[in-house]
Amino acid sequence: MLFGKPVSTFPDHALKNFHGAFQRAARRPMTQRLPKSALWFACGNVFLRTIKREDASERWAAWLADPWTIAAVNPPRTTLGRKEIADYIRSFDQRAHLLLGIFERHSRRHVGVIRVDIDAELREAFVSALIGEAEVRNSGATTFAFEALLNHLFFTMKLARVSASVLERNRVTLGYLAKLGWTEQGEAVSTRANDTGEPLRAVRVGIDAEGYRAFRASPLGQRVLRRIADAARRAERR
Repeated sequence: MLFGKPVSTFPDHALKNFHGAFQRAARRPMTQRLPKSALWFACGNVFLRTIKREDASERWAAWLADPWTIAAVNPPRTTLGRKEIADYIRSFDQRAHLLLGIFERHSRRHVGVIRVDIDAELREAFVSALIGEAEVRNSGATTFAFEALLNHLFFTMKLARVSASVLERNRVTLGYLAKLGWTEQGEAVSTRANDTGEPLRAVRVGIDAEGYRAFRASPLGQRVLRRIADAARRAERR
């Protein structure tokens, strides 16, 4: 991401344009400092927690070179190892910039990462996520993790809006987010593929607190919540 520090090593779709308001806010005198967070949330058959330096691994580094990751999220073209990942983790203050890991509950295997950048004055957050393990990508892990995360951002932190960036060609993800109550915001932004240089376009999507509450109360939202509860019960029996 191109929003202050730390510099992200995954999703990076022309975020300078998306983060203009965040950058301007960063130059204003801060009237409050967010407390340092050590978060842990159970969510279905996975749990979400604050990443630690010891979570750095060569496997995590390999996620960023995976062809699926390159096509879906356009990570910067760079080679990373365990040390670089550990340094990346250390660059997060875990206050306004959170780095969270997604882990399987039964095995405690690390399967993904969520980054959250928060502007407390604007009461907004920008998120990006990566499920690195291929067999977990269509298992519901992202939906489960985001249910816990959005609960925290909207109901505990009292934020007003959460936004994200999705490549325009990733129509599956855009369609899925629309079903979950996320809406497209403004025109798509031009960028380029970091591996080939081909032109790409990225779409900003977002959901506000009212929209999230409405989704949770909808028939689909209720089915998602039941699915999360069922997955949690199965995980506890393993």
